Amino acid sequence: MKRFFLILLTATTSMVASAQTPTDSTVTLGEVTVKARTVIQKLDRTLFVPTREARRSAYNPYDLMFGMAMPHVLVDPLSKTVSANGGEVQLRINGIKASQTEVAALLPKDIVRIELIENPGKRYGDESLGAVVDIIVRNREAGGLVNAQTTNSPIVPFGENTLTAKYNRGHAQWGVSHAMNYRDIRHAHTDRTEDFHLTTTDIHRTQTGIDDRLTWNDHAVDLSFNYMLPERYTFNAVLRNYYKSAPHQGSKSMIDQQLYAQTQLSQSTLSPSLDLYFQRILPRQQTLTLNLTGTLISSERDRHYTETLTSGRSLADIVTNVDGHKRSIIAEAIYDKQFKQVAFSAGLRHYQMHDRNKYTGSSPVTSEMNQSRSSFFTELQGKWKTWSYGISAGATRSWFHENDKSHTYVTFTPTLRLAVVPHKDGYLNYRFSTDPQIPSLSGLTDVEQAVDTVQLVRGNPALKTYNVYNHTLNYSYRFGKWMAMLTTTYAYHHRPIMEDVRVEGDHLVITQDNQRSYQVSNITPMLAVSGVSLFGMKNLLTVSLECGFTRYWSKGNTYSHTFNNFYYNATFMLSHKEFALMGQARKNRDYPMGETIFKGENMTVLMAVWNHKRLQLGAGILFPFVNNYRAGQERLTEVAPYRSWTYVKESGNLFLLRMNYHFEFGKSYQTKDRRTHNQDTEDGLLTM
Repeated sequence: MKRFFLILLTATTSMVASAQTPTDSTVTLGEVTVKARTVIQKLDRTLFVPTREARRSAYNPYDLMFGMAMPHVLVDPLSKTVSANGGEVQLRINGIKASQTEVAALLPKDIVRIELIENPGKRYGDESLGAVVDIIVRNREAGGLVNAQTTNSPIVPFGENTLTAKYNRGHAQWGVSHAMNYRDIRHAHTDRTEDFHLTTTDIHRTQTGIDDRLTWNDHAVDLSFNYMLPERYTFNAVLRNYYKSAPHQGSKSMIDQQLYAQTQLSQSTLSPSLDLYFQRILPRQQTLTLNLTGTLISSERDRHYTETLTSGRSLADIVTNVDGHKRSIIAEAIYDKQFKQVAFSAGLRHYQMHDRNKYTGSSPVTSEMNQSRSSFFTELQGKWKTWSYGISAGATRSWFHENDKSHTYVTFTPTLRLAVVPHKDGYLNYRFSTDPQIPSLSGLTDVEQAVDTVQLVRGNPALKTYNVYNHTLNYSYRFGKWMAMLTTTYAYHHRPIMEDVRVEGDHLVITQDNQRSYQVSNITPMLAVSGVSLFGMKNLLTVSLECGFTRYWSKGNTYSHTFNNFYYNATFMLSHKEFALMGQARKNRDYPMGETIFKGENMTVLMAVWNHKRLQLGAGILFPFVNNYRAGQERLTEVAPYRSWTYVKESGNLFLLRMNYHFEFGKSYQTKDRRTHNQDTEDGLLTM
């Protein structure tokens, strides 16, 4: 999940019930429940059972989650994105990691429940997640499904469209899906004021943005095959093909009314991958899962920066073209064993990557990098009386090599989870984790490139793996259709990788380094009510209100900053028979990282939909109360402070139309779903 305002920022800067539960590595233990018709608390997750009315009012899982007002989960049903607790959400179907397109193709009538895991364990492979959302569905036995979903604007080129088809025969299932998204913005610009305190001179610049074009389109085409023998084994193969073209990503500005600056930028990415999965069900409630994924990433980025005086004399002409090729292998093996009151899991993971990037233009250079990560984990979950617990331990070895530089690091990753029912209808849980953060290839690359006549960006092969220590305490209380929750979190990043801005002669060098620390403290109360009957209409209203306060401490080797942020998120949904009206108002979570504060637009959205059998029609508006979307940054460093705001005219009062349609044929098919899904998406190019 990526939040919706981040999706729009991408558009501006890159333009912007009964069913058999699958035998899952995150096993079902004896329940510690809070009495409620639609909410069940377990050791590591909260189970939400959608009502019949909620299923009827929703067309896809994103509509359903939006209407269910799940605590701490931010759902944008228009862009089909989900975030939680300020971080990304890993989506799963029956315990299996799934893509946005796969989730969007699910039918609400087939959803048994939605499981929210706010403290993901080692089993999920990514300790930086805000949460995991696992959608448990009834699976098809035979026949097929075709599902088309479109959201487009009749005013400006803006579209989010998917088409999915599945066909089942015997023990096999074939599937194909195509997701196509596009933007074409003609009125985007950035205003910026900046100062440079260099060795021999001080420079003050005021950049007045000039409207420029921002466009992109991407295509994700997946071909899948699944073969399953019940209670014996499952084989799954997916060939994924992703292509993105962003031909217009530049910007124009006038500097101090004397200098015309222009950046022409185009980018493209082609990334095919093959994902092979095998699961063997063993006697005595044991399972062995194997997964192998190979990925190729080809990237091209062409950047041309010029500065020209109003008289016509050229002051700068900087060309940076990059041709990147990356290949990677991700292998995983996980063993699960369930006892009467205890569940045990153990796993091995290995990532092997090779990246070759050829930089041509004003500063030609070729970078070749190799990186590997190997990790092992064990996890034990159980319960004792009203207490539940989870204990895990793991180790990760990371290795990096470029030219004559190489590094090897080993980190240990213990995790502790405790939960208790302190009283009727109450639930209290605590989690501590140690999460290793491994440098990205793009940060490690030994490359330097010019941004303009003053600024340079430089990779740092000396970056080191660091640890993040997380504490989370959560209390919830359910009374009737109401639910209240209070969550406090604290995270300490030891020697984190953050920006480092320094002066070298008459140039400003922007790089990354291991800084002293980064701390985040947060408190978030939340109140929600679902399925309220009004004016004789049953289950008419669902409302959720969440607010929070976050304090940040960013301590570098040469700087120290604090930042406070208050935010809120309010959602509502009115549903009656075949009609529904939904809305959301959200104050952005601004945050600092290093010496830069990232600021976004406060989001509002309204949408009305009509569901009739297999058809859904809808109309909505984004940012109905503003006529210009904006997102900004502020750098606090003493040597080069700046403030900037990027504006996108087309995103304000953006009117959208939705049309979705699906049809099914044949009987249901009980396919055995997979439990893992690995994919490599990082291209390793130096970030500019």
